[in-house]
Amino acid sequence: MDLKAILQKLAEGEDLSSREVYEALREMVDGEATDAQIGAFIMATRMKGESVDEIEGAGRFFRERATKVKVSSPDEVVDTCGTGGDAKGTFNVSTVTAFVLAGAGVKVAKHGNRSVSSRCGSADFLEQAGAKIDLSADKVAKMIEEIGIGFMFAPLFHPAMKRVIGPRREVGVRSLFNLIGPLSNPAGALRQILGVFRRDLVETLAHVLRRIGIKKAYVVHGLEGIDEVSIEGTTLIGEVSGEDVRLFEFVPEDLGIERRSLQNVCISTPEESFRMGFGVLEGEEGPHRDIVLLNSTFGILASGVTSDMKTALDMAVDSIDSGKAKKKLEQFVEMSNEV
Repeated sequence: MDLKAILQKLAEGEDLSSREVYEALREMVDGEATDAQIGAFIMATRMKGESVDEIEGAGRFFRERATKVKVSSPDEVVDTCGTGGDAKGTFNVSTVTAFVLAGAGVKVAKHGNRSVSSRCGSADFLEQAGAKIDLSADKVAKMIEEIGIGFMFAPLFHPAMKRVIGPRREVGVRSLFNLIGPLSNPAGALRQILGVFRRDLVETLAHVLRRIGIKKAYVVHGLEGIDEVSIEGTTLIGEVSGEDVRLFEFVPEDLGIERRSLQNVCISTPEESFRMGFGVLEGEEGPHRDIVLLNSTFGILASGVTSDMKTALDMAVDSIDSGKAKKKLEQFVEMSNEV
C-alpha cells in the first residue's frame, strides 16, 4: 500500500497495521514522500489517536534504522528516556535518576535529546555538568562497559529522523514521532522506566513494549500531567514483565514519602535544572530528592536486581547518600571528555 492509500485510510479514521506504518515511514525517510504528505500523516495519526499496532510499527522501524551501540548484555541495561512533552517545567528528573541507578550498580544506556517542549532536556543537563555529549557509538559503548553509564544523543543515532524534522516543526503538534525515542534505544536496552505525557499512553505503550520484546519496564504518568512518577499525587503505572502487563496506581505514601507540590521541583532554565539535580546528588534533602528517589525506585525494579519496592528505595537512598551517584556523574563527565 502506497502512502496516498495509507493517508486515505487514516482520513477515514481507520487504524493502520504495524506493517503499513513501517512502510509509510520508509517512504518518508527514504525521500519518496513530500513534506505535505508527512504533515498529513502527522496530523491524521494524532487526530485519530495512535494504536498499539501503529506505535509498534514505528518503534520497530526506528529501532532498526538507529546507529547501533554494541554492549555485551543489553538484557541487563536500563534506559530512563521518557516522551517529554508534558510542559510542566520540572527539572530533569530522568537524567539524575540515571546516575542514581548507575551508582546503585545498574548499567544505564541513557537515550535523550535537547529540550523541545521542556525547559531542560537530558543533553542540556549533561552539558551544564561539563560533559561532551556528541560521542560516537563505540565511545558510548566503552563508557557503558567501563563506568556503567553512557549517553546517546538522539540526533546522532537516528539519522532516519532528519527527513521528518522540518514537517514536524512546521505542524507543531505532539505526534507519533514523540513516542519513538523511548522505543528505539540504540543500545537495544531491554529494561526501562518510561514517562509519558498522556494518561491513555500508559497502557498503550506498555503493550507496545511487551510486543517489541522488552523484558521489564514501568510506563509512568503522574496524573497531574507529568511524565514522571509524581511527588504530588497519584501516578498511573503500566508494569511490563515479559509477556504480562499490569496497570496499577501508586502514591508517594506507599514508600513512606510525603506528598509535596510539583511547584517545588519546577525550574525556568537549564542552569536552574542542573543546580537542582546536582543538589540531589550532593545529598540535599527536599522534594527534589524525593521525586528522584521515587523514579529511581522504579528504575531499579526495572533492572531486575530486586523485585521488592522497599529494597529498591533503600538502594536508591544508598546510591545518593554514599556519594556513589555523584561519583558516577563525575566519572561520566571526565570520561566523556577523554574517551
